Amino acid sequence: MLTTLDYSILAAYFAATLAIGFWSARRAKTSSKDFFVAEKRLPWWVVGFTMVAAGISAEQMLGEVGYGMDVGLVVSNWDLAVFPSLALMVLIFLPIYLRSGITTIPEYLEKRYSQTTRLLFTGYTVFNNACVTLVMVLALGATALKHFLGLPPLWGVTLLAVFSGLYTVAGGMSSVAWTDTFQCVLLLLGGLTVFGVGLAHVPGGWDGLLSRMPEPHLIRGLDDVCMPWPGLILLALSTNVWYCCTNQFYVQSCLGAKDRWHGQMGVLLTAFLGPVLTLCCAFPGYIARDLLNHGLLPPLPTGADGVADANATLPHLVNQFIGPGLRGFVVAAVLAAIMSSVSSIVNATASVFTIDLYQRWLRPRASEAQLVRVGRFAGTVTLLIAAPLTLVALRYKYIFIYSQNAWCILAIPIMLAFTLGVLWKRTTAAATTVTFLLVLPFVAVPFVLGDSSWLTLPLLGVKMHLFTFAFWLWLVAALVMVAVSLMTKAPDAAAIARYVWSPTAGRDDGARASQRPWFKRVGFWCAVAGVMYFVIYVKFW
Repeated sequence: MLTTLDYSILAAYFAATLAIGFWSARRAKTSSKDFFVAEKRLPWWVVGFTMVAAGISAEQMLGEVGYGMDVGLVVSNWDLAVFPSLALMVLIFLPIYLRSGITTIPEYLEKRYSQTTRLLFTGYTVFNNACVTLVMVLALGATALKHFLGLPPLWGVTLLAVFSGLYTVAGGMSSVAWTDTFQCVLLLLGGLTVFGVGLAHVPGGWDGLLSRMPEPHLIRGLDDVCMPWPGLILLALSTNVWYCCTNQFYVQSCLGAKDRWHGQMGVLLTAFLGPVLTLCCAFPGYIARDLLNHGLLPPLPTGADGVADANATLPHLVNQFIGPGLRGFVVAAVLAAIMSSVSSIVNATASVFTIDLYQRWLRPRASEAQLVRVGRFAGTVTLLIAAPLTLVALRYKYIFIYSQNAWCILAIPIMLAFTLGVLWKRTTAAATTVTFLLVLPFVAVPFVLGDSSWLTLPLLGVKMHLFTFAFWLWLVAALVMVAVSLMTKAPDAAAIARYVWSPTAGRDDGARASQRPWFKRVGFWCAVAGVMYFVIYVKFW
């Protein structure tokens, strides 16, 4: 349990977060540009830390730890299989986005395709943010507060929603960026603290942990219960491309960067932090498993069904091995991970709703002040929708799987629309619409499966992992998009030229790139990051 010192540290954390949030909100009262994209004022390090804080939430800090304890090293793929998507963001997507002058990601789809494509993507985005991503974050956050502070789940959800909503709804992207930077530093330090203290209790340290880890491989066979190899391909080339390149709440800080170089270097900072994140988010689960096997960690708390609660692994580890004072700091780090994601998701949903639905379809001539008010209203409604759905997600054995199973299907049409749209000028609006509608019925499959990741195809008499099924669906959807594009009228090449990648579009700020020293060049650091990830996968294939 927490001591008076721990509670004092938590109080200081809450006070600092609110102070930073409201301080940065002071300029966003009437300017929609500042509210939604911080008026292009963010330096590269704020962009990078904001992306990390937005992406590393309770999903990783709590869900990944619990899931990793049961299935092993393969869970680290969620932290490590990001480089292909981040490289695409740096070299292809971000230059196109900034050249397009967009405020929200759906805007790109209308400019490249049609109003219908933009509307479909907006619907997908709002549904995912309110009913999947935010629900998962709040559910794991409530679990953390239950085990750290003894709060009932309903109170935990309410506290997180209200507190995160206060500064997000007030200040928009300005508040999100600066509070997320502060919270990212906390979550990295807190995660590394748990990793270091936990590893110190493992017999044999690092070498002992790896030698006793069951199936210490990142790449698994077709029958793996967690991630068969088609699932890894799908994660790296579909789900992560959607998440890192087209997801408003993850990408919005890049759109607020000072210029392209700052945006690209911010994304690369995120790439270099990937291995650090797996130490913070996955390895505590591996450590907990080893300590349990050696009798050095008491059994996990049980849930209402009397079964050990895997989602409580991190709080249990902290309560057992982190001392007073430091424990309060780690709890603050966990809360930072949760609230940074809540704030990013809420602001992203408000941005998409306001710009892509309200302004685009209802009030094209809305004033700046009206847009900000609608954005705040949309953020509040998003929280009100997600909060009750959280009670459903709390029934899952692995809340982490609630989101991952949903995303493997949701990502497919979005990834294809953006990737083919950017790289192939022949892709048509009709093809994207057909592909969205083709995949739409399958979005329900993960929710029907519930806790299970296996489905049976009666007509084929085949049982397969959901990720493998999604992999084949992804390939079929890609073929459909290509076929329909070839069968329909090609778009006007001149009209879409600004929205399709070319070697000149991806060049690093034109002439200024050659004036920078080698250690400030985007291409150099992208290559270094690529080599780093290649070495990791060779080592732990």
